[in-house]
Amino acid sequence: MKRKPTIGETLYSLNVGNAARNTPQILTPLKVTKVGRKYFTLGEGWQEAQFRLSNWRQNTDYTPSHRIYETEQSYKDEKEEGEISNRIYKAFEYGRNTQEIPLSKLREIDQMLTVAPSSL
Repeated sequence: MKRKPTIGETLYSLNVGNAARNTPQILTPLKVTKVGRKYFTLGEGWQEAQFRLSNWRQNTDYTPSHRIYETEQSYKDEKEEGEISNRIYKAFEYGRNTQEIPLSKLREIDQMLTVAPSSL
């Protein structure tokens, strides 16, 4: 569960889904304008969007158009995490590149991958 934002606090919105279809994804700072019991609201006018307090996901019956981050750094960290994961996936996709890696190193990688998820 995420923390409860306060009115006037700046959060960062990334356009996703259909909102990012023909435009670049841009991290936009928006102010919290309302905080209720279940939801909070970011922005004003046409930019206004409502989010659930429990998970900070946009409150909509359709595809969300915003993804919220507390700081610019949290967005950058998530983006870097995705890039690293993608590089690891590509390196071992279809068993490629495993011939050049010694078996001892492959065992170390396997141990890191099997231990890490259970420690979360």
